[in-house]
Amino acid sequence: MPERFRITAGPFSEAQIAAVARMHAAEVPDGFLSSLGEPVLCLLYRHVAGSRLGVLLLAESEETGEPLGYVCAAVDTSALFTEFGRRRWASAVPLLVPRLMHPARARRMLETLAYGGSSDAGLPRAEIMNFVVVPSRRGLGVAAGLFEQLTVWFEARGVPAFKAVTGERQRRAHGFYEKSGCVPHGQTAIHRNQQSRIYIYTLPTAAGYAPSMEKAPRGTGGARRGTAGYDAVKRAMDIAVAAAVLAATSPVALAAAWRIKREDGGPILYRGTRIGRYGRPFAMLKFRSMVVDAARLGGPSTADDDPRLTATGRFLRRWKLDELPQMVNVLVGDMSLVGPRPQVPSDVRRYTADEMRLLDVRPGVTDWASIVFHDEGAILAGHADVDRAYDELIRPGKIALGLAYVENRGLGTDLRILALTALTLVGYRGAQELLRREVPLDLSHVRR
Repeated sequence: MPERFRITAGPFSEAQIAAVARMHAAEVPDGFLSSLGEPVLCLLYRHVAGSRLGVLLLAESEETGEPLGYVCAAVDTSALFTEFGRRRWASAVPLLVPRLMHPARARRMLETLAYGGSSDAGLPRAEIMNFVVVPSRRGLGVAAGLFEQLTVWFEARGVPAFKAVTGERQRRAHGFYEKSGCVPHGQTAIHRNQQSRIYIYTLPTAAGYAPSMEKAPRGTGGARRGTAGYDAVKRAMDIAVAAAVLAATSPVALAAAWRIKREDGGPILYRGTRIGRYGRPFAMLKFRSMVVDAARLGGPSTADDDPRLTATGRFLRRWKLDELPQMVNVLVGDMSLVGPRPQVPSDVRRYTADEMRLLDVRPGVTDWASIVFHDEGAILAGHADVDRAYDELIRPGKIALGLAYVENRGLGTDLRILALTALTLVGYRGAQELLRREVPLDLSHVRR
């Protein structure tokens, strides 16, 4: 029976980071990063998990929380190592000094540190830095799940291809990469007398996402300093408001959870893979409003007359109560209160280079599009092909409004969006007039 597991891209606890370092040390003792030692590996993986240049994906058992495997990758290994050295040297150097006392370890360590800058110019800069699945879970789908999520992450960042380097004697890894569509591309000697095989995986999309050099949001003053100040204030507001909303609505949440479970006995929460800031995938939480296994019965778009909706789900969606669990996403940093709504991986793959700017900010619980298309389900009702209707009637407007938010965001804008969202939810008749004054676009061209 396939392993039931979840994959997370963080944020990670110290215990999770330590588990990754232990898996690394135990399963790839001769790997090119192993020479750094477990304490430095912990620092490195913590840095990768928080850098826009890299990603750490961890697979854990749903039943026990036991770590089953992980993959660590970067869009540019050399740049990531440079960033790591610049930001973490004060913590890393004292941990590396004792290892320099051992000549063989010192040589391997220097070869490891030199590797990031010695890549063949003809090879992709993007790379799998390490990929481990614990032996007892090999062949049960964990590696395939991690690899799939990794390709989603690379695709969201517009990476056209990435490489993987694996030891010549790691036959199981060779078979996995070749089965996954990777193409052998010669050999390399990362360490003296130790041959490794290079594989290249070409992704189906190559739309160019790269973090933009952002101008300061309106009303924050200064350029980069203003951006940082706005981000700090926005994050503090996210945490405070999300915590307050969760506390205030806990009786409603408990009642919703009880009703969902009582109706059909299925899971209370829906966890959907969405693409977040800088292209990181995460699990977006919602109260389940559809029948169990709804994804197998239809597409991602949902009309008000969708037969997959449960009775409880219809009520929750009408009052947007199914979105309450997303306050947990806000607390942990996957989402913000205000920002473009997070999209499924298949939709992000369709982004143009300009639309990739939507990934420069955290996705939000609400934004201009959430207000303008607050009746999305009603717009889609009655259409035979709901997904096509969404693409034609809603998607262009949502993207335009999302880009308008990215371009014009600021604390004042966020507060106005939150206020208009509240007025729309309670049915205030003047909300649409206020909306027309606030949205920095001609709504007649946005909403068809």
